[in-house]
Amino acid sequence: MTEPDKQYLLPNKPNNSPIYNPITEPRILRSVVENDIYLLGGQVAILCQFANPALAKGSYKHSSVADQIPQRLRNTARFLNVVVSGTDEEKKAIFGVIHKYHARVKGEDYDADDPELHKWTAATLFVSIVLVRETFFGRMEKEEMEDLLKESAVFGTSLRMPLEMWPGSMDAFWEYWDYNIATLQVTDMARSLAKDLLYPRNLPMGMAWMLPLARVVTVNWLPERLAREYRLQPTLGSQVAYVGLVAWTRLTYPVLPAALKGRRHQMYMEDLKKAVQRIQQTGHWAGL
Repeated sequence: MTEPDKQYLLPNKPNNSPIYNPITEPRILRSVVENDIYLLGGQVAILCQFANPALAKGSYKHSSVADQIPQRLRNTARFLNVVVSGTDEEKKAIFGVIHKYHARVKGEDYDADDPELHKWTAATLFVSIVLVRETFFGRMEKEEMEDLLKESAVFGTSLRMPLEMWPGSMDAFWEYWDYNIATLQVTDMARSLAKDLLYPRNLPMGMAWMLPLARVVTVNWLPERLAREYRLQPTLGSQVAYVGLVAWTRLTYPVLPAALKGRRHQMYMEDLKKAVQRIQQTGHWAGL
């Protein structure tokens, strides 16, 4: 696997810093997080993450996915938004809480501070963005995808993945991705987490209505081998529903008002501000 092209590297933080500098500013990623349609890629990213046994075991033993979906979504949104557009003060607050939590999530064969796990997490986020982009808005040009890859390193470096671990080209990335998809093992823990993720309990009505749509795209986007091991292969009905959903979205989404396209993003940005204030007051965002 090749190292990132040196001309794109910015100086890294000192060794005792909580994060590394990104390869480049997340210009494309800002337009992604501001657009709610990209939330549809969340489930497929998480299921790909759970295909790593260490990530699945850490989540299974240290959280209750079925009962915490709204909170997990808020926490993930806090991370994504602060990574892409947060101030230094906001990053320090949010990353500090995340790193403290990760320090407690460890066992004999898993450790949430393992940079390899952060790399895989970042890779799944990148692929989920590409899936949404190319499904609903057309294929990406090679240069645009290369730029997005460089920007997406920030998902890993913000979790303390050393920058040199990130693939330096699309060829290197797909080599890394294909190897993991071919070799990672979906465990019983991962299958249990998948069920909790796709069929959560006590979900607010404002979120529950989107679940059938999210499940349709998720089972059709999952890599074939993972879908088989999760026992989530698309049925004929879900394939037909997927084709119809994609066609309808491509037709109607461009004419939606911008405020509607980013409504949930604005809610998450307001939540981020409140979370930072609470962290500065109490040292944690608990209670929000």
